[in-house]
Amino acid sequence: MHRHTRRSVITALLASSFALSGAVALAPSAGAAVPTASCTVTPNANGTSVTIRGEGFTAPRNLNDGESTVPLSVDANGNFQVTRFQKNVDYTVLAVNEDQNFTFVNCQVVKSGDSTGTTTGHNPRDDRRGYGDGYRAGRSAGQKSCDETPTPDKSGQQHSDAYWKAWQRGADAGFNQICNSRNGG
Repeated sequence: MHRHTRRSVITALLASSFALSGAVALAPSAGAAVPTASCTVTPNANGTSVTIRGEGFTAPRNLNDGESTVPLSVDANGNFQVTRFQKNVDYTVLAVNEDQNFTFVNCQVVKSGDSTGTTTGHNPRDDRRGYGDGYRAGRSAGQKSCDETPTPDKSGQQHSDAYWKAWQRGADAGFNQICNSRNGG
């Protein structure tokens, strides 16, 4: 009986030692970057609506405004954007599943045109729209003259930085396509 008990104790110690060493090997190193999720609420200029943007989230997620909870459409990159026609600025992004990181993230209020609280300011929809608008403007400018590259006219148009950066990339691509084909290059 004594040998059986001793063998059981040794087996249990070896198993727990193995399990602990595996857990240590799988734990992230102290210097590893921890991913973050962020959410911002930007009231529009006249105060009739707010734009809620988030990044770094895994789907599925819900948006809570203190009174109701609605599902969010999180894209493959972990981003979302929602416009709500109300003056409320207190929003929280909630996890749907218990095993998701960032169980709840309170959204920060930022002024229109301010990127405080966002990590990259990247919005795929603004990027696509900006690139397309810029590409058309670049082709049009190239068809008129290849002497001067197009620059955006930002007066009277309120777009994100991502939109304008994409606009410039698209304009350069459209302009170069027309002017390089004209010059035989």
